[in-house]
Amino acid sequence: MLTRRLIPTLLLRQGRLVKGVRYGEHRDAGNPPSITRAHAAQDADEVLLVDIDASRAGRAPDFSAFAKVAEECTMPLTLGGGLTSFDLAQKAMQTGADKLAFTAPALDNPDLLDAVARRFGAQAVVLGLDVLQDESGTYYIYDYRTGGIVGNRTPVAWAKEAVERGAGEIRLMAVHREGTRLGFDLDLYRMIADAVSVPIILEGGAGTLDHLDAAMAAGVDALGLGTMLVFSDNNIVKLRQYLLGCGHVLRR
Repeated sequence: MLTRRLIPTLLLRQGRLVKGVRYGEHRDAGNPPSITRAHAAQDADEVLLVDIDASRAGRAPDFSAFAKVAEECTMPLTLGGGLTSFDLAQKAMQTGADKLAFTAPALDNPDLLDAVARRFGAQAVVLGLDVLQDESGTYYIYDYRTGGIVGNRTPVAWAKEAVERGAGEIRLMAVHREGTRLGFDLDLYRMIADAVSVPIILEGGAGTLDHLDAAMAAGVDALGLGTMLVFSDNNIVKLRQYLLGCGHVLRR
């Protein structure tokens, strides 16, 4: 039976963690090593840490912050943000990453996925797929650097291409739900899941325990959690106990 995962998502900005709504309105969310230590103590399945300003600013990610988090991380760690070259990707692996997440850099240079997969294996390559739904219900790839949509690819086509190039997992972010606590976009999940065979981390919209149950009942492999773990009294232990009570099989 397939086991599901709970993955705290940590957004790094200027040495601190932040969390926002629809990729804006960011609020302070704590000290990266301390928060990572807490998630480790609660047996989170994995942790994802993304330097959210690196690609937008055209700089390398904050490897010092990456290293401090890696020191506290006793579970698999995914690092992302600003990994625009193979050399930077390799440095992130040397810093302590188990997996690497590529969002904007992969859009700019899809060959990067091939190169990293050849060197480290598909299991180490995570495609970051940011998707925005407009008022008509149409889904578009979202580019957080510009705040606009990517017009030359569809989410499904890009997901398929990325997997063919070596991505072994997809982090699927519903930007229109991010930080809203309105529930996961399961229609978006099904659209991408029907197109690819790799595991999908669904993120954006978790607000209640029922939202988590509904997502796992829909077959979601893993849930990326931000706001729900930051600005509420929820934690990984509480979420796991609830989901186990619903009959879901979790990794830990």
